[in-house]
Amino acid sequence: MRLTTAAACALILRCLGMLLGAILVVLSAVEPAAAQQMGDLQATFKRFEEFYNARNYPAALIEAQKVEAGVKARFGVNHPNYAVALHNLANVYNAQRKYAEAEGLYKRALAIREKALGEDHPNVARTLNDLGFVYTEQGKYGEAEELHKRALAISEKALGRDHPDVAGALNNLAVLYLNQGRYIDAEPLYQRSLAILEKALGRDHPDVAGSLNNFATLYENQSRYADAEPLYQRSLAIREKTLGRDHPDFAQSLNDLARLYQEQGRFADALRLVQGAIANGRASPEVALPVLIGAQRNKLISAETALDDGLNVAQRANQTAAASAISKLAVRLAAGSDRLAQLVRKDQDLAAEAAALDKAILAALSKEPAKRDAATEHRIRDRLAAIAAERNDLQQTFAKEFPDYTALSNPLPLTAKEVQAAPQMRRWCCFPLPPRKATSLH
Repeated sequence: MRLTTAAACALILRCLGMLLGAILVVLSAVEPAAAQQMGDLQATFKRFEEFYNARNYPAALIEAQKVEAGVKARFGVNHPNYAVALHNLANVYNAQRKYAEAEGLYKRALAIREKALGEDHPNVARTLNDLGFVYTEQGKYGEAEELHKRALAISEKALGRDHPDVAGALNNLAVLYLNQGRYIDAEPLYQRSLAILEKALGRDHPDVAGSLNNFATLYENQSRYADAEPLYQRSLAIREKTLGRDHPDFAQSLNDLARLYQEQGRFADALRLVQGAIANGRASPEVALPVLIGAQRNKLISAETALDDGLNVAQRANQTAAASAISKLAVRLAAGSDRLAQLVRKDQDLAAEAAALDKAILAALSKEPAKRDAATEHRIRDRLAAIAAERNDLQQTFAKEFPDYTALSNPLPLTAKEVQAAPQMRRWCCFPLPPRKATSLH
């Protein structure tokens, strides 16, 4: 399970924002047309930042592509600012777990930075770090270790041993070792990373919570529950205080600590946390379902409550590709052949077109600079923006004219009684939990 914390996203965006701000300062004395161009670019970046922070990655992708095109037109394809734009775009694909796409963009950004800034520049280390994470997620552990070690060495030399970037490099190398089961190698790296962040950012910073969570994961994977529990508890408290109970990272901490209790058979403690996550609509099915079953067996909740809550969790998590395809087919069949059916088909066709255009723009961006067609790329981006606007209008039409369809296409979880009233009912069960993965801090 890959966990991307909002704190990590914010750190990336702060770096990008600072760079764009520096660009604006340099250009403050140039001709009005150029200043206007940079103003438009800054506005586009701000929209990207808003979408990315909200984890609306499809919308963030469109804005990131616009930033890439704008920076290319203003600075060319060999400028460090263009490396920022490519890195920016790669971050969106990385967040969507589209690692092959992210890898190509990170490599291009790395090549530009190494040539323009030198191989020992901190920005080179940041790209090495993110590319190393992509390799870790793809199971390319040898390549990942080489990149993370190089990033760590550059960061220590350029920034000092107590810089937060050094903590991030240590953390990512520890993540790699954790995923390989190299616990003895990972532990001192986590210890040092946590100490740096506490000193640099303060003990109650969200980045510290992420580091605590990862450290706890290391202990949990070794069944060192007494060591893991206080770290998870402290991470949960920090996230509640700094991010709020509605934040996805707080829900993540609820699930993590509940899983730790479930692994020890402490179902009363686990149930309290799982119910909180269910209330926020962010319960992990891998954690919640075993906890609910265990709680029911220990007579902590009724069978009906366990079933209702379990169905709630399972239905909310029903977002796999196969389930999505089945859902779309069912909705289309239910719509019939009237105006509603035409609108449904139009919406789904627009979604398919957008997916194809997304692949086309990525292919265009991957070409050598001399072979790229700026006019074609511009047309693709304009069409993507038009599709997004058209689909938004369609959603408003559905909500206004066809509320029953809206309820069908975006259903609320059913209760056990509602399911039992249906012609058929599938039984649900639980499976052993896979080894836990940790978060990478960028």
